[in-house]
Amino acid sequence: MAAAATCVLTACSSSSVAIATPSPSPIDSPSPSPAPCAQPVARPIAPGVSSADPVLLLASGLNGPDDLYYYDSDGSVLVGEHGDGHLAKVSPAGMTRLPQVIPEAEGITQIGGTTYVADQYDARVVALTDTGVRTVLQLQPVASGENLDGISSDLNGTGLVVPDSPHGTVLFVDTNGHVTGRVAGFSRPAGAAPDPNLGGYLIADENASAVFELKGGTITRLAGGLPGVDDAVRTDNGHLLAILPAAGRLLDVTSGHNLATGLRNPQGLGFDGAQNVLVTESDSGRLDLVVTTFAVEMPTGTLQLSPGQGVCFGVLRAPGNTDEVTVFESVGAVPVTDPGTGSTGEVVPSRCFLLVCTVTLHVRGRQSGDEFAQFSYRD
Repeated sequence: MAAAATCVLTACSSSSVAIATPSPSPIDSPSPSPAPCAQPVARPIAPGVSSADPVLLLASGLNGPDDLYYYDSDGSVLVGEHGDGHLAKVSPAGMTRLPQVIPEAEGITQIGGTTYVADQYDARVVALTDTGVRTVLQLQPVASGENLDGISSDLNGTGLVVPDSPHGTVLFVDTNGHVTGRVAGFSRPAGAAPDPNLGGYLIADENASAVFELKGGTITRLAGGLPGVDDAVRTDNGHLLAILPAAGRLLDVTSGHNLATGLRNPQGLGFDGAQNVLVTESDSGRLDLVVTTFAVEMPTGTLQLSPGQGVCFGVLRAPGNTDEVTVFESVGAVPVTDPGTGSTGEVVPSRCFLLVCTVTLHVRGRQSGDEFAQFSYRD
């Protein structure tokens, strides 16, 4: 603090005594309070679909979307567009299309970092390369063109399970294209999915209107009366789910109740990282998410933030869901508040020195699993 000289006498002279006294301290102005956090926006709902759970619209404008694959590393979904052979990748950042084109993209899976796709038109399984495809397995085509359908990986994640649909056979194939096992006796197996609960594979047989368990070469019928069943999967709690394209239904076979109705030709079926149900609507060109646990809601657009301003995110829950939700990883922001069993969390982004910066959130439910979200901002 600077000192001011004060003269004790009525006038200062060379003999005056000057005593240094402190200058009055200026009043410190209080620091401005940070602006309230930017608020999340409700996610779009899939129109025309009825369910007791929220049904979110993840993507639209797809050309005959069929089978799908969820990447648990980043929350993106790869969708085969049966109408034009493209592969659409839907992620928290938006939708892009891969450079590869497959005439009729059907089942999709991944093994050891390589993505495999069933090409129904050419009756083959291909592996995606950097810019193209490599044929792994060539099957005998039929004149109708209704060749193989929904492939999957095996239980060990080291090989392929391939329904040779028109020939009523399920093949086990290594990644070099060698057939290591063959099980006949189906009518038209349309979809295969690993079933870790029972240690086998779920086979949806559309011509038999039934779902079977294939285990150790033995075929066991699990459920019938499912006209045109295209795909079947099993939840972590053991419920068998199936899609019925003509009826537009996503059915919980175990309970006998519909998870969703009003779907327009549902084709692809799977789970995201939190056990929510992914389903494509081929006739609507959409990818939907039936929220059976929780999903994350973020602000939209590019946010204009003031220094230190937080961003709030919402937790959209299925009826009755009280899972404890926390921020597992935040890239580009510091977590401030976890949602816990509530509906809101908050992060504070780092200073942005670019035109636009991005924050990616990896949010984890203690019981449900993982969800991913993203937002963009500038200071």
